[in-house]
Amino acid sequence: MGKLQEFLMANEENARSSKLSKEENKMGKLQEFLMSNQDDIQATAEVTVSGFPVPFTIKSITEGENKALRKSCQKVTFDKKTHQKTTDTDQDLYNNRLVIACTVDPNFKDADLQAKYGVLGAEALIDVLLKPGQFIDLLLGVQEINGFT
Repeated sequence: MGKLQEFLMANEENARSSKLSKEENKMGKLQEFLMSNQDDIQATAEVTVSGFPVPFTIKSITEGENKALRKSCQKVTFDKKTHQKTTDTDQDLYNNRLVIACTVDPNFKDADLQAKYGVLGAEALIDVLLKPGQFIDLLLGVQEINGFT
């Protein structure tokens, strides 16, 4: 091997190790950030909904909570002819449950609030309490705080 080839190989190896150490450094900083901000993972915000004098207070949820919500809204069907299983998600039910899980104030799960409006269940309370446009405003706020936008 000639001296020029040795020089080029040594420079290439140095460049690779320098690049790797920079990437490792970046990964270390991200992990450091995640380790130090464990309490800040759940965000809260206020959403102004027309027709209500006080804003709704909402919070973010984790991906684990989101998966559980989505799974609770799925319906599995089995086609006897093709022997295939199909999973469908009821998107309206999922949106309702996402809003319920993320809304802190008012608490749609509160039995007294449900009794005042003569309904049982948080989903039924949303149906009588909010107009369609109001529900969309609240849903958009919930989606934004959870990073869907």
